[in-house]
Amino acid sequence: MNSDLPYLHAFNIISQVGAATLRALRERFGSYEVAWQVSAYEIRACGLRQQDTADAIIAGRPLIDPVQEYEKVLAAGVWMITDTDAGYPPLLKEIHNPPAALYGKGALLDELFSDEKISIGIVGTRRTTAYGLQAAEKIVADLVSAGMIITSGLALGIDAKAHQTALDSEGATIAVVGSGLDNSVLFPHENIKLSRKIIENGGTVLSEYPPFTKARREYFPMRNRILSGLSRGIVVIEAREKSGALITARFALEQNREVFAVPGSIFSPTSHGPNALIREGAKLIMSVADILDEFGIVYQDETRQRADVDETEASLLTLLEEPHSVDEIKRKLEMQTADILATLSLLELKGLVRTMGVDIYQKT
Repeated sequence: MNSDLPYLHAFNIISQVGAATLRALRERFGSYEVAWQVSAYEIRACGLRQQDTADAIIAGRPLIDPVQEYEKVLAAGVWMITDTDAGYPPLLKEIHNPPAALYGKGALLDELFSDEKISIGIVGTRRTTAYGLQAAEKIVADLVSAGMIITSGLALGIDAKAHQTALDSEGATIAVVGSGLDNSVLFPHENIKLSRKIIENGGTVLSEYPPFTKARREYFPMRNRILSGLSRGIVVIEAREKSGALITARFALEQNREVFAVPGSIFSPTSHGPNALIREGAKLIMSVADILDEFGIVYQDETRQRADVDETEASLLTLLEEPHSVDEIKRKLEMQTADILATLSLLELKGLVRTMGVDIYQKT
């Protein structure tokens, strides 16, 4: 065991201490163990940006036994790595203010990223539509078949669908959460069963917060920087105008990651986020090939089955043996415009229809 881990964890328990403070302490004193033992005067004089952080450390140290607290981490089935360990993801080190420590359950990160595997982050709204869920299922299943690791945030909605589809496709998935990892505090509580399945099937549940830390609103934007930092690209599938998924996309841009967006109906509030990202320069994706192309990977879809369509999609495909406009489809099938556009988008994602010009579609 790294003898510094108990002391790093002890500092992490003090809520005012973040990654920047941890690095400042290590750089000033050489190790967290030494930093834990120095005088109050030395803590105040070590150059911490916030005086209240120094006050919190001085007040907190007498109340914490580092060895006992670290034993609780191990008893909870949680492993811990630091940014100086060989198993810390190199890609994550590239971001601004990377976590000084990561807590995890399940596979170690260097096991998941062996053979230089690529992680793709999937994010989106908690309040999904059927279109969003279908799009997430199709994209994730195809990414897994191409050997990608799926990273998401374990939230309800698109995140949960991404993790579950990765598991159903026998792929690897990483869940980055904004709380501790112990089941007593894991957020959202509704996805504890899903987190267990991720762990049991060779994936990882990850956090920068100590295992018994309750979720707080401000933790989730911080969580998002890790999600994007672990990923080579982020796919946004349904997000409202003000959404955590858009925060993740902004982090991805700042971290020089690829940003992809699944287009949606202009009439749907859940499509505002991805449509706006596309307008601002994110890559519009119609199939997983659009994602893999950015990484120089040629995708061979050997699993596509035209039978994998519902009744509405089948009716539309029959009509689109010949090119039709949306207005012509609306008149002939007596469908609402929003439903037509949503169905066409799904069929494009499945590779079953293509655009033949402005507002013209045909079966492939």
